Amino acid sequence: MTAEDILRSVGFDRYDLNARLKPGLIVLLPIFATVAFWVPQVRTGLGATASLLSACGLLYLLSQTVRAAGRAAERRMGDKAGRKHSARLLTHADSVIAPETKARYHAYLRSHGHLISTPDEERTSPETAFSRAGSAIDWLLEHTRAEGKKTLLYGELISYGFQRNLYGMKPVALAFAVLALAVNGALLWKRPLDEAAIWTGILLEAGLVALIVWLALFVTKTSVTDASFAYAQQLFNLCEIEAPMGAKRSRAKVVSPVADK
Repeated sequence: MTAEDILRSVGFDRYDLNARLKPGLIVLLPIFATVAFWVPQVRTGLGATASLLSACGLLYLLSQTVRAAGRAAERRMGDKAGRKHSARLLTHADSVIAPETKARYHAYLRSHGHLISTPDEERTSPETAFSRAGSAIDWLLEHTRAEGKKTLLYGELISYGFQRNLYGMKPVALAFAVLALAVNGALLWKRPLDEAAIWTGILLEAGLVALIVWLALFVTKTSVTDASFAYAQQLFNLCEIEAPMGAKRSRAKVVSPVADK
């Protein structure tokens, strides 16, 4: 049984594993890798370790910490990520989605009883227009649950959750990576090792540098916004479906990162 099988057996679903736990494990990876290199005994019994950590609730605590950091980052980003981003994309003032495409989304939402401001109404009261769009997003999120894991929506949902949560943990991830880089470099300098171990340590240093560069350059507000937009696109694509969504409700658990509770 793999570590992932163990985690699933104790209650972690696909979203938990990929959008919450994996960002947390990436944060801890530099520490784990450095300890595993210098303390070989740690390399064995990984499955038992994962089971023990799960039993103690530490992995659940890690996932919840990552989730909280991601939600805090989303709030700081305002209408550039998450639910507010999706609402802004529906407004007339936003030009990311083509007006003709947006008009079809508006027509669908109006046909289901939602008020969507006209361009004139939006110019008069942009706050009201944004609030109406937000209410429509609330409804749309609820009524996409039946689509669940049968569409690309769930994959984009996980991708957004991963990007958001990793961005929320970025300061901690960088701190751990820099610390591991320094510790590994110091031990390589001071401890006598055979040639194979030295080269392994050098490769570890290179990997830590690569991780730091990746975190610094690619885990950004832009990456979160891009993932949020990709999810919003899949969400809005369901407005093109003529049959009312949610007519056949699935019992499968679907957690929306745009409304991650």
